[in-house]
Amino acid sequence: RAHAAYEEMDGAAPKASAPALPSGVTAVPEGETLLGAISKASCPDVSYLRGQGIADDLNSALVVAQKDISSQIQSALTAKSETSKSQSEDALGNEVIQSSYSMEAQVLTRLENAQDAKATVKMEQSGKFGVVACMLRADAAKPFQDAFTLLQDSVITESKIFAEQNHPMQKINAYKQGKSAFVQLLSVSHVLESLNLPMENKAKDAFVAMQQGYNDFYSQYAFYLQQKASDDPKIALQNQLLFERLSKNYSVKNTACNNGLNLVTEISPSTCAEGSLGISCTAEINMLGSSCDGEQYFNLHAKVKGNGRYDEKEAQERLDKNISSGDWFNEWQNELNKWRIE
Repeated sequence: RAHAAYEEMDGAAPKASAPALPSGVTAVPEGETLLGAISKASCPDVSYLRGQGIADDLNSALVVAQKDISSQIQSALTAKSETSKSQSEDALGNEVIQSSYSMEAQVLTRLENAQDAKATVKMEQSGKFGVVACMLRADAAKPFQDAFTLLQDSVITESKIFAEQNHPMQKINAYKQGKSAFVQLLSVSHVLESLNLPMENKAKDAFVAMQQGYNDFYSQYAFYLQQKASDDPKIALQNQLLFERLSKNYSVKNTACNNGLNLVTEISPSTCAEGSLGISCTAEINMLGSSCDGEQYFNLHAKVKGNGRYDEKEAQERLDKNISSGDWFNEWQNELNKWRIE
């Protein structure tokens, strides 16, 4: 009887059922593959971007779908960039245009607001999950629209600073900052165009004017050297040696200052004295750096020496040689390099 009872219980035992699927997840219909099933699912209309992904869990599948959307934007951006590149105006400058294209590859390294790419379809088959994500183009564009506005304001601000500033380094810095912002603005602009949501580039005219202003500034910029004249032939020679040394490293004009850095130098008459190692001759050199209008930027000073074992003539010749090639100039070069335009 016990045996019969157990047999009866076994017959009544329910069969094991498949584990329940997570909320919102449906099973792939009989006879279809997971990829085939999610590929049939579409977004509400063309105002949405669509992505799909398959992974071992729902979250990973959603991330793959979001990356799919990002890669689609990137592909559209590449196509749009090639068209824009062929139509670009020369006034923007080839260097600026090329820089924007090289930057675009970094603009979409990730979807800026991935949380707006919603999973509209979630399916499961044999422990694998498939997701279809839909994202409004307007949502995808929003971070880029915000960036566009900020970058546009930055270009316009820097162009005003460039136009109003007389200090060469501050002028150059404004141009560099404005150029960097404009390069980024071009990249972001192409992203928005690829999403069919372009914005008017109000900074373009400001940048073109700044670019032209910088080109004019750059073509005229130089170091203008004013040397205090002397009837002493030794100082006249040393002035010439100093001019030649400066000219080896910088664009130096021996004329009245027009647009650049004005350098006024003065070399004192050398003094010579006996020492334990012979005769030593010393000359003091001063250099005042200022704007063409007289605004002082820096004041450099150096004592240059020359030693002779035998006589003053030898010491004087070595002094002149040191003016021409001595290490004293390194400190001056560190300062002058700050005022050079590359």
